[in-house]
Amino acid sequence: MNRKILAAGLALQLCLVAPPASAAQYPGALRAAPPTGAQTGAPRELPSNQESGVAIDRFIGYPSTAFSKIFNGLMTRSMLRGGDPYSPGPSGAVLEYRDDLSLATLEPRYVTRLIEAPQIFFYYVEDGIGRLDSGPGTEAHELHNGVGVLIAPNAKHRFVNTGDKPLRMVLLSWTENDGLLVKQPIKVVDANTVPLNTNRAHWVHAGKPMFGTADGVNITISPILFPPMSYGGPHAHVKGVEEIWVKVGPETGYAILGSEMRKFTGTAAYLAPPNGITTHSSLNTDEEHPHIWLYISRRVPQPGAAAR
Repeated sequence: MNRKILAAGLALQLCLVAPPASAAQYPGALRAAPPTGAQTGAPRELPSNQESGVAIDRFIGYPSTAFSKIFNGLMTRSMLRGGDPYSPGPSGAVLEYRDDLSLATLEPRYVTRLIEAPQIFFYYVEDGIGRLDSGPGTEAHELHNGVGVLIAPNAKHRFVNTGDKPLRMVLLSWTENDGLLVKQPIKVVDANTVPLNTNRAHWVHAGKPMFGTADGVNITISPILFPPMSYGGPHAHVKGVEEIWVKVGPETGYAILGSEMRKFTGTAAYLAPPNGITTHSSLNTDEEHPHIWLYISRRVPQPGAAAR
């Protein structure tokens, strides 16, 4: 019953809060948003996905449906990867500024090779325990749920699974960094020790700042807490904005993109279509427990920031 009430409320809010948009903002749109407000006295409503020509499943990725690859001892399954979000193409190939977003797994008691690569890496531990270091005898960082790691290009690192179950991590990689220099070879942040931000965004988003431009990366990364029985205010993004949402943990969550919803059981991800017309929101229908989604968003650096 509560889920039916939430769905009904969501439908109403989408009519009332969705910003007006023009079909010209998105080449695939079949019609523009109808006149609103004072023009007709009717609530605002954007075109459906069918009317705007947006195939939302192209912007969604599930690791369970991906082929497993081995990356220096980590088993990876891609969710989203580099591609063109503005034109039709393969499912998941929609990232304009990142190379790949995967779920990485290290089996119990396994150790990876010493990794040294030209990309920037972000890891977020969603399950299991382990250790991160730069080889035998180097400084070690303990890994557990909620720990995020930012790795600079060519910084040596390896993972050790010290537990009895798989170490599972969200892995994001990218090469182009808008000329910014990553400040530290390895930076580790335990989100469990970071207070929730008191300034909520989009109604309910309560974030724990993790990494951003101050760290020398052209991206903002934060775990976002969604309270029980809540969802974020639906909104759309325009061309050039790359906003990724990753559902972490075993719970079931929901995502809305435009006029359709999708069920995420366990880890999954979506890119908010950057067309100015397809609204998005993440939903928590659990009556007792909050859910965590990773917020990963491109932010354009200020002039002169590259040399800092």
